[in-house]
Amino acid sequence: MADEEGFSVPTDALTEIFLRLPTSDRRRFRLVCKLWRDAIDERTPERQVQTKILAFISHGQSSRAIVFDDKDGHRRQEAYNSTTRGVVEMVGTCNGLICLHDADDGDRSVITVANPITGEAVALPPPPAAWGSLRRRGLYAFGYHPTTGRYKVVHVPSRLARRQDAVHVLTLCDGSPAARREVVSPALSGSHNAFCGIASVDGSVYWFTSGADRVVALDVGDDERVTSFLAPPGVHPVWVLDAGGGEAARWSRMYCLRNSSSRIIMSPHLTHGEYVLSASWDGDRLCRRKLCGTGATNGDDRSAAPLQLSEGAEMIMSEETEGWLRTFAYAETREPLPSVGR
Repeated sequence: MADEEGFSVPTDALTEIFLRLPTSDRRRFRLVCKLWRDAIDERTPERQVQTKILAFISHGQSSRAIVFDDKDGHRRQEAYNSTTRGVVEMVGTCNGLICLHDADDGDRSVITVANPITGEAVALPPPPAAWGSLRRRGLYAFGYHPTTGRYKVVHVPSRLARRQDAVHVLTLCDGSPAARREVVSPALSGSHNAFCGIASVDGSVYWFTSGADRVVALDVGDDERVTSFLAPPGVHPVWVLDAGGGEAARWSRMYCLRNSSSRIIMSPHLTHGEYVLSASWDGDRLCRRKLCGTGATNGDDRSAAPLQLSEGAEMIMSEETEGWLRTFAYAETREPLPSVGR
């Protein structure tokens, strides 16, 4: 392998060097040139990390994150505690980092990216004053693009915002000031549905329009392309989106989740290995139930296989939360936070 000045390093030797580096360093080095990117992508695949259950409880002055052991589900550690007077909400998690949103009773809105394992945390620059008091309302997402190696925070404004065809994107540029910009597209004109939430998957952020009849996809790569496509024709079955968020996207119904009316099936679904999580309506009790296969199906997309769950639910948390409970699939890491210039 040779660079523009003629310096040559055998590919095998370069690969051995990359394999000795932390995953975070490899993500940065793959941006140096195409040769390095190909060597890292093709010969140093990222190891599959076993995810753990992270339960985040949002409550004034006592928001906290709890990480459960990935084997028995019982041993747990308090990964994050908040003592601010506002209600801290967890936006999402990428590569072992978590993104938090703290909105107090006023107009102040603080976004923080943290590594709960190392204790590192960095507060991102506040939104521009021109966005007004509505800047703290709406939906937030935390995304990572594998090609650019950059993290981004996306804010989808509420339907009361001054314009409905724009979203706000904050890019965490390692070593440089965080870059904010407003992405405008006709595909964004449907506002958002606050009851459906927002998801970040494989370099794109997805949310439902206000009528829940369409899905909007924002590619968090350099071009920040926006597309829109029809939503799946149901909310209780599990639908899988094929071919990403482009124009050729197609929905396939793969499973049906059936649960008693006394419990809530926690989302995101099917992200905790062989377990499905459920919670009591008051959020005080969190349980997991093991999957034991699927029922019969005739292959028709309209009659997906119902998931078969083991008998009895295993309780992994029982306490008075007095707050809003959400669950995430979390992969621990000791990678450093991306630096945010000022």
